[in-house]
Formats: sequence, C-alpha cells, structure tokens
Amino acid sequence: MRSSKSLKLASLLVFVLLSVCCSSCKRTALTINADKSYDGRSVGLRVGDGVKLSLAENPTTGYRWEFVTKPEPYCVILNDAYTADPGGAIGSGGAHEWAFRAVSAGTGTLSLAYRRPWEKDTAPAQTFKLTIAVK
Repeated sequence: MRSSKSLKLASLLVFVLLSVCCSSCKRTALTINADKSYDGRSVGLRVGDGVKLSLAENPTTGYRWEFVTKPEPYCVILNDAYTADPGGAIGSGGAHEWAFRAVSAGTGTLSLAYRRPWEKDTAPAQTFKLTIAVK
C-alpha cells in the first residue's frame, strides 16, 4: 500500500516538475525570407512569426514598388526601406525590403505593383502577390 502511494506521489512530482519546466519553454518565432520566387504563393504563420520580403528595385528609373493591398490587420509592417547595391555604379539598382509581423489570426493579401508613380493609367511593369494566413 505504501509503495503505491509513493509511486503516485513520485508520478505527481514528475508531472509538476515537467509542467513548470515546459511552461517557461517558448516557441521561437519563425521568419520567412521571401523574394520574387514567392510571387503567387501562400505562406502560413502563427501570431508572432514574420516575413521579410526583398524585391529588386531601381528608383533612378522612376520605378518603385508600391502597395496595392496590405496584409492588415493580420500583419503589421515593421520595416519598409530601399537599400542601394553596395559598390554599385551611379544609376544602378538595389533592393526594397519590407518586414511584416503576424499579430492576429486571419488571412490577408500583400499585393505590390512596380511602376512609375506618375503613370497611374499604365499597367505596372511587374506585380507581386503573397497570401498570408495567420493562425
């Protein structure tokens, strides 16, 4: 009888210790590094995960990436910046980079158009679309 109680107590103690240890374990946030090859795709994220998107851009030609739709309210934009190629010649391009963080469950679409801002009635030279599903 005594060993049965000892076994139950030991099992309970192990369970409590594992619960305490695992409660401090946190899932590491996932970051997806996306580029032009992600065009037309869908990605799945959990709240706290992120997407870093990098697309070639050459603003010296007048062309820039602009948002058609943002993945809000499910994702927020953390960064939106252009970086010229290091050591590039005058007039050479670079990359436009965005960072998004998933903040609530739902599905949003990120759509971008590569165009000259003053040519609104002209079809974009390129488009990019990424569907983001957040659980």
